[in-house]
Amino acid sequence: MRFKIVFLGICFVADSFSAPLADTTPSVVPAARLAWVNPTRCLSVCAFDPGPALRRVNDAAKPDPRGKHRADAVAAPALSELVAAARNAGHALRVKSAFRSYGDQAFVFGKTKEAGRAARPGHSEHQLGTAFDLTLPNDAAGAWLAEHAHLYGFTVSYPAKKQRLTGYRPEPWHVRFVGRQLASELHRRGSTLEEWFREHPETGETGNCGDCPLPSSRAPCGRVTAEGNCRGNVMTWCYDGALAAVDCALSNESCGRTPNGNAACIDR
Repeated sequence: MRFKIVFLGICFVADSFSAPLADTTPSVVPAARLAWVNPTRCLSVCAFDPGPALRRVNDAAKPDPRGKHRADAVAAPALSELVAAARNAGHALRVKSAFRSYGDQAFVFGKTKEAGRAARPGHSEHQLGTAFDLTLPNDAAGAWLAEHAHLYGFTVSYPAKKQRLTGYRPEPWHVRFVGRQLASELHRRGSTLEEWFREHPETGETGNCGDCPLPSSRAPCGRVTAEGNCRGNVMTWCYDGALAAVDCALSNESCGRTPNGNAACIDR
């Protein structure tokens, strides 16, 4: 299937992982298109499953036939080195969540009550097998991850202060493998992968959600506008044609208005 080739093709950007090197290239153009997912954009095949491309790992991100997590075969060695490097630096990171099937994501979305804490099924990076939630023991571990993840080919998908851009609450524990070159370029710029795709849409692969099995994968805006509104600390807005909501309180912020009139999560 064409879609599977796209994701397996990520391997070209992953260098060997034995000795992380900083990338000084000022501009990077991936040779394979990467999945571009957000509250509006679905996977090209909504219920995509990497299948044979997945490998089992344990909580320490080490290969383990009995490991409860599954990771893309290309991303798994980089994840193992990232977690090992963090531990060597004094930060006991562990894998909390890795690959989730469409059905798994539907379950997580259905049981999650906090707005903006879970992606709709078909919109989640976890379906790729290249995105991982890591358990961070403290803020120092999160700071280390933000500063060093790119050396192993990972980017933090949902950093602080960018809810309007990403559509989700800040998640300093959520990283996605995109290869060392692109990850280092994003780190150099201080940009998210979403910002990269908006600047270079030709590098992204996406779907229109028309083939999604469940109604929960689609969320029309109705009367909600792009400017959005606040209900208490919950910000709701129309994100490029799809309804999005984030509970600002989850990041110790309040829902308010920016000078241009947009609802936003702002410092208390």
